[in-house]
Amino acid sequence: MSVGRETRLSAWIERFAAHFAEEGIPLIGGRILGYLLVCQPTERTAAELSQELEASSGSISTNLKFLVNAGLVTKRTRRGRQAAQYRINEKRWVDLIQRKLDALVSVRELTEAGMRLMSGDPERAMRLRTVDDLYTWLATELPGVWERRPSSSR
Repeated sequence: MSVGRETRLSAWIERFAAHFAEEGIPLIGGRILGYLLVCQPTERTAAELSQELEASSGSISTNLKFLVNAGLVTKRTRRGRQAAQYRINEKRWVDLIQRKLDALVSVRELTEAGMRLMSGDPERAMRLRTVDDLYTWLATELPGVWERRPSSSR
């Protein structure tokens, strides 16, 4: 792969990691996810990830445990090979999105309960109504979109 392409790929991995940092995944964990999504071969050892991502072995190890526990990465050991190999678990991404959709519904339930509490005070309920309207729309529209997703992601 060319140096320019590698540089662009490194920048993409950083953007990917920054996005998932906002979702609560540690920055190194996001880098691991981004790298494992595009690396060839598809499996890497912790030592290889440490070298490729220029991160300490302790940080890689901690974040791999987190990602394995979250189900986003799988760990595999092979007879005759001491180091475990890690790979992305593409199928668990569906679960990740489903949890996010479920969280939207939960917020909708909270805003609905708040609206009931504010029923006699429309002035206080105005901001809550704006948020409730958004979550009502999301809870109504997104399930249909989710059901129409490509069969490859089911």
